[in-house]
Amino acid sequence: MAKENHFTIPAHHNIYTGENNNRNLDIYFSEPENGVTEETSILLLIPGFGGNSQSKVYKKMRLEFADKYNLIVIQCDYFGSEFMQTSNKINLSMDVKDYKNLLSNDDFNILQNDSKNFNTIIKVLSNYSSVLQVTELLNEDEELFNDMGFMQALDLLTALYAVKLILDDNKLVFNRNKVIAYGHSHGAYLAYLCNRLAPNDFSLIIDNSAWLKPVYLTSSRYLNQTIDKMMMQTQFDYFAKKFDYNKDILSLRKLYDEFDNKSLIWSFQGVTDNLVDFKEKEEFCHGVNNTIFNLIDEEKVDNKKFYSTGHGLNANFLELFDYVLEKVDFKVITNSNRIKAKKVIIKNNNQSYTVDYKYGLPVMTSEKKITLY
Repeated sequence: MAKENHFTIPAHHNIYTGENNNRNLDIYFSEPENGVTEETSILLLIPGFGGNSQSKVYKKMRLEFADKYNLIVIQCDYFGSEFMQTSNKINLSMDVKDYKNLLSNDDFNILQNDSKNFNTIIKVLSNYSSVLQVTELLNEDEELFNDMGFMQALDLLTALYAVKLILDDNKLVFNRNKVIAYGHSHGAYLAYLCNRLAPNDFSLIIDNSAWLKPVYLTSSRYLNQTIDKMMMQTQFDYFAKKFDYNKDILSLRKLYDEFDNKSLIWSFQGVTDNLVDFKEKEEFCHGVNNTIFNLIDEEKVDNKKFYSTGHGLNANFLELFDYVLEKVDFKVITNSNRIKAKKVIIKNNNQSYTVDYKYGLPVMTSEKKITLY
């Protein structure tokens, strides 16, 4: 069985405040049972909303893929990912009168007399085909929040580079020309972002339903939970919406415009995705060299890899990974002459970001300090 490893290092400084704020980064990686050889490659797993390093499916992938494909499988809980999970603490603000025509007189009186008691509300409304709207209390601030952008990508690249440094320190030779990033939804978007910030590091990106720009930078996230007959809808309004800067810099269209992409990209997108316009995604993918776009419609729902055509495709993550790796010829896409980037500059209007790799781990600086509303 694959060997599991976990270590903690100081995380990248906060690019929005300029402070180090003593944040740590937990990094998890598995290595093949038979050890690391010159044929061993690297896989960076990137969860989206609702996923994290302790999710059962990701623990399973770290262990299974390491042995099955001779991979070092890396994962971390990136900046603000704790705010991307299920509901934790809600603000219940409701007008009981809105339910008067729905409830029986007895149930309405119960609700009216105890309208601040969450348990009472659930007990009553769960007996009816009803919707309860609540708001998540997100304890975000400028020190730590779900930025959906550069800070998250920097954590992921830090994890990748830190593991590489550990392998080098232990004089373990591995295949540097076979580095894979595998992401789901926002995780797939971050894979594109990592590839843009480290343009010569990745040989393959597997994209399951990446958006072209994080939707929740400008709109609310809604999480639905069914309780008997009732649906509880939780609204998440993220702190990142308050930033006073041009968020277009996080658009993949902007980031990949005239970018010389060297990674092979396999993109999978559903025709009924309610967060991503598949036509816009297809147009984008066709404009990025070395990209294979796979549109998933009802005919391609095989109930093995894909179980729907919606966002995320209700995909079996393990089966999808197996499918892609069976198709890819790494001898064609790897290039031993790739030169590791020493410095990457991202510009958009009057905003400029520089990522410097001369320190061993990526360090980003901003030319213009970002301010808040």
